Amino acid sequence: MARYIGEILLNIDDQHIEEAEDWIKKAIEADNRNGMMQQLGRDYLSYAELLKRKGDTSKARENLTTAAEILEECGADGDLKKAKDQLDSLPANT
Repeated sequence: MARYIGEILLNIDDQHIEEAEDWIKKAIEADNRNGMMQQLGRDYLSYAELLKRKGDTSKARENLTTAAEILEECGADGDLKKAKDQLDSLPANT
């Protein structure tokens, strides 16, 4: 639920990025604590999107890599493809 709130805030406008980041971080903590690995992978995908919007492609790449590792371990092929596609779309030298 926290990730969804963060995604909504992220999509409203750029004035809500900090609040969206707080919600997505809460989602990461909760899903990690509760062992919800596929949801955790999706949390990292959302966090990477937020970081890209903030212009931090290096941290976005780190989070996409983490998401891909988690999603591959879960066998979540659709989400894994999304993570890999997003990784491929990032500039190579960041």
